[in-house]
Amino acid sequence: MVSFARFLLIATSLAIILFINPSAAKSRPILVTNADIKTMCSKTEAHSLCLRLLTNQANDLHELAMIPLYLALKSASQTRQAISPLIRQAKNYKETQAYALCSQNYSEALDSVKLALLLLSKHDYRGLRVAALSAVVKAKACGVRVATFINPFSPFLQKNGDFKNYCNILWVITNRLLEYTTS
Repeated sequence: MVSFARFLLIATSLAIILFINPSAAKSRPILVTNADIKTMCSKTEAHSLCLRLLTNQANDLHELAMIPLYLALKSASQTRQAISPLIRQAKNYKETQAYALCSQNYSEALDSVKLALLLLSKHDYRGLRVAALSAVVKAKACGVRVATFINPFSPFLQKNGDFKNYCNILWVITNRLLEYTTS
């Protein structure tokens, strides 16, 4: 009688865990080939960069997502650090404001990327996709300000573009992860 009650308790607990977090049941690796990578990269804005970063790097789609995620984290942090001297070097109020708003955008983008890292570890691919998209939106807002109010050829825009590309690659991988986990 005690062993049946114990079994029932364990089975009920497992059912509750899987009901609350259905992705926990799907933790097996999702294998990926170079052909899959080529298909995913064709859907990005920087497909040659994507191919260079991802080809022959990982066999599992979840692990593959970590590559652009860590690059985005590093890029966002470096870009945010690069903004402070630009604020001090600004020549007028418009430039100061544009860079100050960019600094705020990149703080929020960095928070989104950190959240994406947490969501990836929890296999929350829907949340991960939203976090990646949020980071891109923040970077785009910064890029528009710099291009409009300061200089459309600013070297800063290259850093901004790199960050957006990493997030875009992550977003495409996340879409593929969702295809596998919702089917």
